[in-house]
Amino acid sequence: MSEQFDAVVIGAGIAGETCAQRLRDAGRSVALVERDLIGGECAYWASIPSKTLFGPANLLWRAQQIAGIHSPAVGGPHGTIPRDALLPALDDAAQMDALQRTGIAVIRGNARVLSAGRVEVADRLLETERLVLATGSAPRIPDIAGLAASVYWTNREATAFKALPQSVLVLGGESQAIELAQMFRLFGADVTLVTKAARLITHEDADAAALITRYLYQSGIRVLVGHTLTEVACDDEEEYVALLDNGERIVMQALVVAGSRMPRTMALGDSGIEARVTERGIEVDERCRAAEGVWAIGDVTGVLPLSHVALYQAHIAADDILGHTHPAQYLSVPRIYFTEPQVAATGLTLAGIQERQLAVSSVTVALGGPVPRASGVHNDLQGQLTLHADRERGVLVGAWAVAPDASEWIQLAALAIRAAIPLAIFHDTLEQFPTFNEPYRIALERLIREAAGPI
Repeated sequence: MSEQFDAVVIGAGIAGETCAQRLRDAGRSVALVERDLIGGECAYWASIPSKTLFGPANLLWRAQQIAGIHSPAVGGPHGTIPRDALLPALDDAAQMDALQRTGIAVIRGNARVLSAGRVEVADRLLETERLVLATGSAPRIPDIAGLAASVYWTNREATAFKALPQSVLVLGGESQAIELAQMFRLFGADVTLVTKAARLITHEDADAAALITRYLYQSGIRVLVGHTLTEVACDDEEEYVALLDNGERIVMQALVVAGSRMPRTMALGDSGIEARVTERGIEVDERCRAAEGVWAIGDVTGVLPLSHVALYQAHIAADDILGHTHPAQYLSVPRIYFTEPQVAATGLTLAGIQERQLAVSSVTVALGGPVPRASGVHNDLQGQLTLHADRERGVLVGAWAVAPDASEWIQLAALAIRAAIPLAIFHDTLEQFPTFNEPYRIALERLIREAAGPI
C-alpha cells in the first residue's frame, strides 16, 4: 500500500532539510528521505568540521606571526581543543526528533525513483506530485594505479583523524584541497599539494590564484601544479609512496583525495524521468525544475558546490512548489575559500568578462594596516582587493580579495553587483569598519576617474 505526500524530498542535507521545512511550514505534507545523517556532508564531514578545526590553528598561527615565531606547528587539534569538544558527534537523533515534531515524515534508507510521482524506500512506496532531489555529491576518485588498494582519505577521514600524520599528500587544487592542506600544515605536518591543473583555484582570476599559492609556500606547503600521480603503493613501514608523472617519488603517512566531486544521481536510475543529467549534475532551470513535477537543488545540480547556494536553491524550489515563483540569480554569489588568508570572490572573473565581451576597467589595491574588531581582536589586513567595473553601465561586475576575513567584507561587492549600484553611490556608501571600507573607496575612486575624470 502506498503513502501519499504533497512532496517527497530525497536527501536531508542543508538543501533538502531546508526545502522540506519550508514546505511543511506552509502546511504541506512532506516525506524527507535520508540514507545517512540528517544535516549532510557539510555538517559532519566538510565545511563545518574543516573550518572548526582550522580555527584554533589559524588563531595560534596569527599569534605566532605577531610574536615572530616562524614554525607553523601548533601541535595538532588535541594540543589546542579536543576534536570531540569542537565537532558534533556523528549522531542526528536530535535533528530527527526536531523534524518529526514539525510533522515531517523522516524515512531512513536508499531511495529509488520509479517515476516522477513514485519513490521506493526499502519496503515503502511513496507517491507524490512533487519530487525534490537533494542528493548532494561524492568525491570523484581518480583512476591511479594502486590507489584502490591503498588506504586513502577523503574529506570525511581527513576531518576525523585521531592521530596527526607527520606527512600528508593532498590531491586537488580547489577550495577543499587547499583548506585541508593548510589545516594539516598549521597542525605541524609536512604537506605536499598536487594538482593536474596549471594553477590553483582555476575558476577564479589568475592573480588571486598566484597570491594564495604564494601564501601556501610561505606557510611551508609544497605546491606542485600541472602534475599527476601515476602510481600509489604502501611500503614495508606502512608509509605510502606516490610516483609523479615526472618520475619523482613522494613518501607520506596520509594521502588525501580532495579533487573534484561528482553528483549523486543514482536515485534516478531507470525511472524514465526526462531530466537532463550530465557529468556536472542534473540540469535545472531558473526555478530549479529538472522535469515536470521534479526539482533538483544543491550539489546534485552542479551549479555551484557551496552550502549557501544549496540553501538558496532550497528556497527557490520550495517557493516555486508553493506558487511563489521567482528566478534564481547566481551572478553575485560570494565564493569563499576558508584559507589563511581567505580568498573571497563574487561576480564575473576576467574569463567571464571576456566571454561576454564587456568593456571593463579593473583596479587593484594593496591592503595593509591594523583592523580593529568589535571582539577586541586586532588583525593586520594584508593582501589585495581587485574590482572589475563595466565602463558602459558604470557598475561593478566582479570583485575578489585575498586577505584575512575577506569572507566578511566581500558582501559589499556582492550587494553592489546584485543591485547594479552605480559606482558613485557605492563610493558614497558607509561601512561600519573603516579599514574594510577604505580599500573599496580607493579602488572606486580610481574606477570613477577612469570613467568621468576626478571626483
